[in-house]
Amino acid sequence: MLVELYIFSFVIVAYGTFTTLALIGMGKLRRQVPSSPQVSAPFISIVMSMRNEEAHIVSCLEQFVKQSTPVSQFELILIDDASEDESFSKAETFLKNTNIDFLLIRQQEHRGKKYNIAQGIQKAKGPVIVTSDADVVFRYSSWLATIGHYFKVYHPDMLVMPVDFKPDGKVLSAFQIVENMALTAITAGYTGLQKPFLCNGANLAFRKSAYEDAGGYQSHAHIASGDDVFLLEDLKRKDQRSIHYLLSRELIAHTLAQPDMASLFRQRLRWASKTKHNPSALNLLAGLIIMLANLLFLALVVAILKKSWIIPYLSIFVAAKFVFDFLLLFLASDFLGRVRYLAWFLPFECVYWMYAIVIGISSFFIKPSWKGKKNT
Repeated sequence: MLVELYIFSFVIVAYGTFTTLALIGMGKLRRQVPSSPQVSAPFISIVMSMRNEEAHIVSCLEQFVKQSTPVSQFELILIDDASEDESFSKAETFLKNTNIDFLLIRQQEHRGKKYNIAQGIQKAKGPVIVTSDADVVFRYSSWLATIGHYFKVYHPDMLVMPVDFKPDGKVLSAFQIVENMALTAITAGYTGLQKPFLCNGANLAFRKSAYEDAGGYQSHAHIASGDDVFLLEDLKRKDQRSIHYLLSRELIAHTLAQPDMASLFRQRLRWASKTKHNPSALNLLAGLIIMLANLLFLALVVAILKKSWIIPYLSIFVAAKFVFDFLLLFLASDFLGRVRYLAWFLPFECVYWMYAIVIGISSFFIKPSWKGKKNT
């Protein structure tokens, strides 16, 4: 049992170090962009793939119409991935009644998000590419202007940007918002340390030339998902300092939370399945540390059932994890404007460890699906 105690001690020290570094990294991030009127902002190409999004596509496209950036400064390339509903016709009808410069492509058969995005980037006119998802239903009117201004001033290869969930008053969406707060802190923090390993294609910007220099998606074309994190890894090989994160609320894209447990499980399974293909040692290490830290809860439950002498020590370790998690969530909640969701912290912690273990183990045995299609 003494060996087990040493192992548990090592796990909580590793987890504490991991979260503390994220907190330090957030403190290093820029929070605004200085004015630079001498140089004009680059033309931006927004590239999106959609499949069966008739319920959300109009709300998504409305967010581009309201942008303060002049329509002459950006274009929209939207690829319909053989939708089986009215997504294409709704998008076409809406866009034809706007002044937006757009290209609407309809795939006759399912090709997958990565193939579609690559096709869109190939046709893009802008030096800066922004990828997004068709279920993003809110953006600030200054979202695109902030992206353009940042690239004008700092010239990054990639700008990782925050994603948040739109609240719907349900417990499940609150759970996803709290989980996303932790992911946001880790994503932002490690990018701030110039050790990026997470990003989200629902809100991501990069230079087209950097994308082409990295070979596009060719190094991971055989993997259905991961257009975002695998591109990040390819860009890191050139210069990981050129991958930035701006801690600005104006860049937040609000997407829809998963409506039920089955949808949530499938989505998280897709996210977790990327890990086994990801060449990043930091990504693998982070996943291992988080999994082991969540196993502390399971160890405590087993110890209580067995009335083990190790209960007091495990209780201290679990309490320490609570403290580290709270600090992580507090900083992220302040940035995202989700401070009131800290009230969900204790219920979240009591459930999350089971959820994380199930997702982590399942990702090695179950092939995830997207929009009714199995990923490979």
